[in-house]
Amino acid sequence: MKELTQQLAQFKQVTIELIRALQQDEIYKLDDLLDSRQIVIENMEKIQYTTEEFTDTCNELNILKVQQELLELMQAKKENTKDELNKIQITKNVNNNYNKSFYANSSMFNKQI
Repeated sequence: MKELTQQLAQFKQVTIELIRALQQDEIYKLDDLLDSRQIVIENMEKIQYTTEEFTDTCNELNILKVQQELLELMQAKKENTKDELNKIQITKNVNNNYNKSFYANSSMFNKQI
């Protein structure tokens, strides 16, 4: 039980670090933190425990609250990134259309009189 508590506490700590990295837009840290989190999960799978012990320990450490906060933040960042990509695409399309119309009208300057 003590080993499970230690692993879950480590899981919570890595999750909190993930939240901080996302809030501060430190994208370069995310891969390492996600790898660390996966290692902690794999270590927990090796431990013998009951469902009740796991649930009780998660409730004590507020794991679900921290996990939910991470999921909400990730969703918000995903939406922001999606909006930025859409803005870039619109700007690109506008620029392309402007340039096409400009060069189409410039052919009158090439004609000889």
